Amino acid sequence: MTAMKAGLAELSSGKWVKKGGFESSYVLTSLGRRLSRVRVMGLIVDKWASEDGNYATLSLDDGNETARCKIFVNTKMFDGLASGDLVDVVGKLREWQGEIYVAPETVRKMTANWETLRMLELKAAYRAQKTLIAKVREMQKHTSDVNEIKSLATKTGFDTDAVLAILEAQEMNIVEQEKAVQASSEVRDKVLKLVIQLDRGEGADYGDLLKQAGLPEQQLDDAVTELLESGVCFEPKAGKIKKL
Repeated sequence: MTAMKAGLAELSSGKWVKKGGFESSYVLTSLGRRLSRVRVMGLIVDKWASEDGNYATLSLDDGNETARCKIFVNTKMFDGLASGDLVDVVGKLREWQGEIYVAPETVRKMTANWETLRMLELKAAYRAQKTLIAKVREMQKHTSDVNEIKSLATKTGFDTDAVLAILEAQEMNIVEQEKAVQASSEVRDKVLKLVIQLDRGEGADYGDLLKQAGLPEQQLDDAVTELLESGVCFEPKAGKIKKL
C-alpha cells in the first residue's frame, strides 16, 4: 500500500471510514482522497512515554494542524527524538475515540529544506486532485450512473479508485450539509420559541435571549439574523426582537 503524502489538516478534517475483513479502513478527506497509509512531516512539539516503556506518543505540528503518532511495545523507534526535531513519518492511520492518529512504521529526522520541499509536493498533489475533481464533475454532466462514470474514467486514463473516492466524498459532503441545515433549523425554532416566551409586550431582550438560550453567542446571532431576514421577526427597537 503506497504511503500518500498528506498535510495534518487534511487528516484532522477528514472522516474516518471503518472497513471490515481484509479491507483497510481509511480517512476520507474533503478533497476526495482515501488515506490509509500516509507520509507526514512536522515538528515534534511533545514527546511522552509510559513508565513501563510499552506506550509512547509524539505530537507533531506542521504549521497548519497538529496530530499524534502512537506506538505500542516497540517504543525504541522514538529514541533520540526530542521536541523541536523535524521528522518525516510513514505509517498507517488509526482511530480511537474520535482521534485520528498515525501508527508509525518509520520516523526520520529531517532538515528545514525537506520541509520546504514537502510543502511544494503537497501543493502539487492538491492541484492535481482539484483538476481530477473538475474532470469528475464534467463526467457527471453526462451521466449520474457510477458504473458509467467508472467506464469514462477508464477510457480517459484516470484512476477509477481515485474517481470513486471523489464521488464518495461528494456524497459525504451532501450528508454533512444536510445535517448542518437540520441543526440550524432546530436552533432557529428554539430561539423563536424563546422570543415568544420572553416577550412582555415590547419584544424579547437580546441579553435575556443570550442567557436563556444556552447557545454560543455566534450561533444565537446567526439564528436571530435568519429570523429577521426571513421576516418571521422584527426589531421594534435596538436590542429587542419580536415575532410578527
